Amino acid sequence: MIILTAAALGITAGQTRSAGAIALIAALIGITFALAAVCSPGPVSLLAFLYAVLGYNGGLILFVLGLYASARFRAPRVSH
Repeated sequence: MIILTAAALGITAGQTRSAGAIALIAALIGITFALAAVCSPGPVSLLAFLYAVLGYNGGLILFVLGLYASARFRAPRVSH
């Protein structure tokens, strides 16, 4: 579920097409994890953080691939 949520964040951040928004959301993922680690009474799973980072980057990559595919299919077809 962490990967899907992070991927949704990546796709949504990509749709803003703002480098500032993409960087801010990436930083907020790290800040949220750090705050959870500080406030947690028990051990914190670094694997969950890794999943969140990979999911976010995967969402951004999926968005960019979607833009590329959209541009390819919208390209005018020239018949000779």
